[in-house]
Amino acid sequence: MRCARLISLFAALLLLSAPAAAEPRGLDAARVEALSGLPVLSGAAVTPAALAGKAVVVAFWASWCPPCHPEFDNLKQAQQTYGDDVAIVAVNIFEEFGRFKGTARRDGFLARKDPPFHVVAEGEQVAGLFEDVARIPTVFIFAPDGSAVLHFVHAEGSSKTHASYEEIAAALDAALGKPPGEG
Repeated sequence: MRCARLISLFAALLLLSAPAAAEPRGLDAARVEALSGLPVLSGAAVTPAALAGKAVVVAFWASWCPPCHPEFDNLKQAQQTYGDDVAIVAVNIFEEFGRFKGTARRDGFLARKDPPFHVVAEGEQVAGLFEDVARIPTVFIFAPDGSAVLHFVHAEGSSKTHASYEEIAAALDAALGKPPGEG
């Protein structure tokens, strides 16, 4: 009995001394500045003014990534649905992977997808600022005040490979304070 009490006391002390779970980091000035410094592949340059006052989607992708293809379509649909209320920044990362080195596939991908949003390169430079992006696709959605609304990662071995349009739309509705489906 005494041993059980000691173990319970020890467990309680461990829980009290454990650090609290970190709040998801929002879209702060450091992240905006980092995104603004990346080279443009398609669309307009990312600037603080282009992101200000909008819900912001930051999506990490590569042209060789099969789940990134339907996710890009979902992002395009979201941009068309939400218009100027949303800024989408697609950050190319890991493009120089294995047999996919070079720009031919990337250029072909963007020509086929014709994204109506910001597309930037060299995402490896900012991956550490975004929860150390290590897998793609990875998507973050932020409210206009910069608070985090959604963080999706294609987890290794998961059957869910990308954020669906419905998930993106629900997060954008929440970010913009709209009733679900009002887009």
